[in-house]
Amino acid sequence: MAFVYDISTSKKDNSANVCLQICHLFYCIINLFLSTFLVAYIYDLTNGIFDYIYNVAIYNLFIYIGLIVFYLILAPLVDKTNRVWFYRVGIVINMALVVLCVFCGKQIANLLILAGLLNGVAKAFYYSSYNTIKQEMVSRKSIKSFAVFSSVLSQIINIVVPILMGLLISSSTYSMVAIYVCVVCVIQLGVSFGVKSKKPEGSNFSIKGYFSKLKQNPEVYKKMKFLYFGSLIYGSATIVSTLLNICIMLEFGSSFSLGVLTSVFAAVSVVSLLLINKFTTAGKRKVVLSICAILPVIGSVLFASMSNYITLIIYNLLIVIAKIVAETIFDTYRNSNLKEAGLYSEITEHQTVNEVLFNISRIIVFGILILLGLINSLVVFKIFFVIFACTYSFLIIFLIIYEKRYIIASTIKEPLEK
Repeated sequence: MAFVYDISTSKKDNSANVCLQICHLFYCIINLFLSTFLVAYIYDLTNGIFDYIYNVAIYNLFIYIGLIVFYLILAPLVDKTNRVWFYRVGIVINMALVVLCVFCGKQIANLLILAGLLNGVAKAFYYSSYNTIKQEMVSRKSIKSFAVFSSVLSQIINIVVPILMGLLISSSTYSMVAIYVCVVCVIQLGVSFGVKSKKPEGSNFSIKGYFSKLKQNPEVYKKMKFLYFGSLIYGSATIVSTLLNICIMLEFGSSFSLGVLTSVFAAVSVVSLLLINKFTTAGKRKVVLSICAILPVIGSVLFASMSNYITLIIYNLLIVIAKIVAETIFDTYRNSNLKEAGLYSEITEHQTVNEVLFNISRIIVFGILILLGLINSLVVFKIFFVIFACTYSFLIIFLIIYEKRYIIASTIKEPLEK
């Protein structure tokens, strides 16, 4: 059975919980460098719009190939051992990728497949353990407030860090900033020793067994299958952030501009999250969610028809509101439903199913983006942009249906955070 803090006799370890939060904030900083700003750096190393799109797509495709392959390998091992060591290995591999950026400099453009695979392996080690540790350490009662608190903290990082990182890259080099990020990696590794976990006894990782147990309760099984379908939509939404970064670089052409805009949009995300959390209740968000679902459609059509920096900024503002609302609510349900069903020892299996579905859809959409880079058609790219920019609209519509079926019907009427 898994090590859980939900059992009434267990003692919550607030210190370990704080260390987990701090480590994840450091991870957000490192991820900004290896995603948002590496995408910007690729722009400086590439000639032509479609070469740039192709290279960004290749990098991301191999991230998710590495992630899905190694997640499937690691999940059974994480379930049976002290998962915090896998968590630290993920931090170390991330550090190795940052060191690669230090020494390779502009040659990183020739190593995008290797860089993507390293990033994916690091994410597999990190998330296969983090997802399990988080579920074990945070009680079902607290998971909603934990999700909101984590989102707010990560968005604060996204407000402060991008401006600083963009300024540093613009005034020095990407490789020089990689040295500073290496220091952050070392600090993160040190803090990770405050995160605690225990080796579970008698663990028996089995996806087949997990679904067999789900089927014993038809109502729970229906609910989880519906959520897993939402995971496919959620995974494909990853491409929206990449498309935004591509468009910002094509329009503004500098890391500093990307940093400033990322910070502004993160501030909008925080405000949106706080408002949705304070003034809406689970099962009573239909009108608000419907409005949020329309925003990406308006923004993407506006930008695709009149591509300039003003419509790009408007589109970004609209998409970040829909994005933060959709992701936070979906994450809350995804992380709480297993515990509501009383399936505490199946946490690792549940997270593995989610990650596989996320990354299958990510591999598909980035594979399509590679083809667009080879087709060299701006019209086709704009059609693709509008369709996938609306992914968050699809996810929000999914949440509206989910809340109507499973929240109102079960008379659960609690806010996102108490």
